Amino acid sequence: MALVLMDSACVNLAVYLFVGAPPESGPSFAARGLNNVWMLLYIGLSLLYALERSPLTPNPPRWIHVPYRNIKKANLTQRFVIWFVIASALLMLLVSVLVIAFASGDEESFQTVVHTMFHEAAILIVPIFLPMFVFLHILERRFTRPIEVLALDQQTFIERMESDVEQGRRDMRIAVDERGAKPRYEIAELYESTNKMRRDMVGFIERLYSVTAERQRTATELDVARQIQMSAVPHDFDSLTERFALDIAGFMRPAREVGGDFYDVFEVGERGVAFVIGDVSGKGVPAALFMMRAQSLLRQYLLETDDLGTAFTLANRQLCERNDAMLFVAAFACVVDTATGEVRYANAGHNPPVLKQNGKLGYLACRPGLVLGAMDVVKYREGSFVCSPGDGLLLYTDGVSEAANAAEELYGEDRLLQTLAKLDGGAVQGATASTAQDERPASADDSAVVANGCRAAAASSAQTAVNSLAASVDAFAGAAPQADDITMLAFRWNLPVQRLTLPADDAELDSLFAFLEPICEGEGRTPKMMAQMMLVCEEVFVNICHYGFPDGQPRLPVDIEAAVDERAGCLHLVFSDQGIAYDPLSHNAKKVDPADEQRKGGLGILLMRKYMDDLRYTRADGRNILRMTKRFV
Repeated sequence: MALVLMDSACVNLAVYLFVGAPPESGPSFAARGLNNVWMLLYIGLSLLYALERSPLTPNPPRWIHVPYRNIKKANLTQRFVIWFVIASALLMLLVSVLVIAFASGDEESFQTVVHTMFHEAAILIVPIFLPMFVFLHILERRFTRPIEVLALDQQTFIERMESDVEQGRRDMRIAVDERGAKPRYEIAELYESTNKMRRDMVGFIERLYSVTAERQRTATELDVARQIQMSAVPHDFDSLTERFALDIAGFMRPAREVGGDFYDVFEVGERGVAFVIGDVSGKGVPAALFMMRAQSLLRQYLLETDDLGTAFTLANRQLCERNDAMLFVAAFACVVDTATGEVRYANAGHNPPVLKQNGKLGYLACRPGLVLGAMDVVKYREGSFVCSPGDGLLLYTDGVSEAANAAEELYGEDRLLQTLAKLDGGAVQGATASTAQDERPASADDSAVVANGCRAAAASSAQTAVNSLAASVDAFAGAAPQADDITMLAFRWNLPVQRLTLPADDAELDSLFAFLEPICEGEGRTPKMMAQMMLVCEEVFVNICHYGFPDGQPRLPVDIEAAVDERAGCLHLVFSDQGIAYDPLSHNAKKVDPADEQRKGGLGILLMRKYMDDLRYTRADGRNILRMTKRFV
């Protein structure tokens, strides 16, 4: 507008300087200036609007330091001004047409008509355009500008609110416009409601931050609780496997961060190992707390008492005390005598475990009993059965058998038994093929040893079976969420194997006798039997030392393994060396000349055949493996 007024003044000045003007021409100068103003407004505003809508990026003059923002859409005030200019142009056009129509009737000259149009347009400024300018100013100050301020402020409100809330600022009122926008009437009410909404939103965001922080703290605490719960159950069974020849596996996966299932494995006495599994009613933190208490009490009383029924009875009384939440736990516990294979057990409302006995799979026939923590007057009883080498138990919670798929079908106990049968059958087939080829020595990992000393087919490890069963349950459930905790504990009993490694030197005979002496002592083992065993083992070891490593070949150590099957009444010995290949059992057993330095067996083979009940030779992995079995019952 300043440039327009300046241009109008310059036009009048140019006319005065070059044309001159009589004293009475003042109104003409005014009319010319006002018309020039209107013409520039018509052209300039339209041009500015077109440039504003164009994709071109304009460059502001150097003296303007305000960053230019190319707005693709006119704001409300701009639209009002544009429509006002359009209406003014149309009004001026209408006035011009009327002037021409009336003036032409008087046959006035064209100069007179133009002069009349100028004067009429100038006269219309006072009663029409000045009030319209005032009206636009009031409209912008009271309505359009407050709406624009509100719209612009709302665009950045969320970002500013987040930063202000983090910095502790709560004043989120609409920013004051630099032009002094003063909303009135409904616009003022809109401002008040918007400010109230913002205050409420700030309060909500603060509460949300607080709740989120609390949830994060709770999640952190639950994660720590999960770690504590998972660390409360054992995961490393190597020490028990090495000491007692037990194949042990455990698996636990809570349905939530923490759960109510648990299992435990620990030593009881000199040769017993206890296995405990439990399932607390409910889920979440209450069940986890009750689970820790139940696990601790069961471990305590199983260590203090010899009878499992008594241990369960005492633990039940403790769990019933101060049990205001009315929680209870289904539990099963057993203690394995690793020397004899006897298993003593007690059940408190738990699922019967899967028993593998003599190569057959089935559920252990046991009385379920009442759950722990329900009634303090309940007494529990102990049951027992005897394992053969390779037999074992799979303890599991109902999260396995009651796992559901998307169609709400249950995994079921029959499917569980079928899955284990397939796993066991596949393992036995593979092991049978390996046994037929006779390619590897016997070890503590063999699944069974029959009474005559023959090695049975090796089954898959307990951990492999447990992992495969868990994978089968997951495949059955598919995309269905896990509804209950899944826990499994399995073990397989094998004969404890004692091992000794000696240099290939007959000077180590005393060490060999010291190793065999405690093994040959016990019920049913006579001094005569001990003497026979010592004589046979001396012959075997001396022959390996003298003839197994010819001159120039390194003398590698000899490995001796011994296992006693108390129930079958036999002792198993395995001699393994890396000497030259030689099968002593293929040689005809007869006396030979002691002066013969060639290795022909001789007296040693005669003694083995006479005093041992079973002999087997294998050459595998570059080793001579001789297995011997001696009955003592």
